[in-house]
Amino acid sequence: MVAAELVFSASSGQGRLGWYIFLNRNEMYTDRVFSGLVVLILFGLLVESLIFGSLERLTVRR
Repeated sequence: MVAAELVFSASSGQGRLGWYIFLNRNEMYTDRVFSGLVVLILFGLLVESLIFGSLERLTVRR
């Protein structure tokens, strides 16, 4: 999911998080690049805990 967001947003040129990181990387705004990466990491951890955590709990019970 993280790789897809970075690759497809940056290549499509749309205003998503990957495009935000890509533009700020080109402009050498490292603080904005790292803040975008932190947001992406937090979103990935949230999805991991909510979706995959619940799937693991469902499969362990059976």
